[in-house]
Amino acid sequence: MLSSPFQCEFCWFINLQRREAVRLSAGDQRLLGYWRQVNLDIMWSREKSTVGNMLSALKKAKELSKELGLTPQIIELGPWPVSDDVGFKTALEMLRASQREGKNGKEYVQFDTVRKIRTSYSMVYENSARGGAMTACFKGDYGRTFVLNSGGTDTRLFRKFIAGLERRMGRFVRQNSGIGIDVLLKVFENYERELSRSSLTNERSREIIMAGVGFACLFCAALRGGELLLVEASELCRRIREGKSHPKHPFVVVPLMGQFKGENGERNLMFLLANRTKSGIEMRRWLEQLSGVLIAENRHQSAGPAFCDRLGFVCDRGVLNGELHQALRKVQSDRSDLIGQAVDIEDSYNIHRSFRRGATTRAREVKVPKDIVELNNTWKKVERKSRGMPRLSMQDLYTEMRQALASLTTFSESL
Repeated sequence: MLSSPFQCEFCWFINLQRREAVRLSAGDQRLLGYWRQVNLDIMWSREKSTVGNMLSALKKAKELSKELGLTPQIIELGPWPVSDDVGFKTALEMLRASQREGKNGKEYVQFDTVRKIRTSYSMVYENSARGGAMTACFKGDYGRTFVLNSGGTDTRLFRKFIAGLERRMGRFVRQNSGIGIDVLLKVFENYERELSRSSLTNERSREIIMAGVGFACLFCAALRGGELLLVEASELCRRIREGKSHPKHPFVVVPLMGQFKGENGERNLMFLLANRTKSGIEMRRWLEQLSGVLIAENRHQSAGPAFCDRLGFVCDRGVLNGELHQALRKVQSDRSDLIGQAVDIEDSYNIHRSFRRGATTRAREVKVPKDIVELNNTWKKVERKSRGMPRLSMQDLYTEMRQALASLTTFSESL
């Protein structure tokens, strides 16, 4: 059993120093270093000036007591119980984890990664027999439930440690670079050239179509990488001809189906995208090619992922990401004015957010109204208000969206 932090560090260490014959092993010395670092993070969880002012105020109060002939107040600081009820062992594990090699650097792991250890322990405790029975709850306005958690990682001491750890480590956020419209058009140009080759294999042709349609959807609908994989095959094929010859706003339907964040059950979402954007992205033509692949493979008969491998399983996000990097390296090689030679493709671009950031930037450049951008990004509202929104069938959803066709196609048409 791990003793309490301050008792361990000070009492145990002082006793060892008194017995000169006893020497600390290498493991004990390392553990003592971690103990000290946790304590330092707790102490310096506030600004240096705040700590200094607090110390000055206590010294002043002590002098005032002496002037009044009183014994200065002594706040009992311990002893701590010989147990770990404050999450100290979790703090030690987090410090150790922070020293490992991270994804963004070999020297240490980022704070946002390390703090997942605390989150995991907290979740396990809340769902344990002890934590579930001891956790008190109460309801506030609008039926919101608040929880009083008694777990070690929610103690004041541990929260001070977390604050101090974050101050010391900082937060380094590495965002995906947005894909510009010129870069994307060059990618499509390279794909079109490759598709026209007579020596192209069927497998490579399928890969290009999947990637080309995926990149077009990600950009024109401002989707994140995982959201693309929710495009549904049978509904896409069934509605591929709808909107093609619309007299005012020709469009193509991109249906999404699946479980979304914060949802119970499945949700249907649908994007009506312009056949062709102002910059020249042929949205309909790419989607018609995908529909042809799905029909040829008999994927249109039942519900399933539109972006899938030959066995019908949903595409791996890593595979799409690898195709993106390969396409961007080609652009970088041919047009260094679009992507500089010094740019690390793998480090800068990712299907998770690069297309969404690029589309949002492009929309801002061409002066797309803010309400149109928010209308296109409907599922932020779906996530926030999921329990209050009706679960419509694809048919009912499509009928409602047709009434707002002009607004819904403006975003993609402007890109």
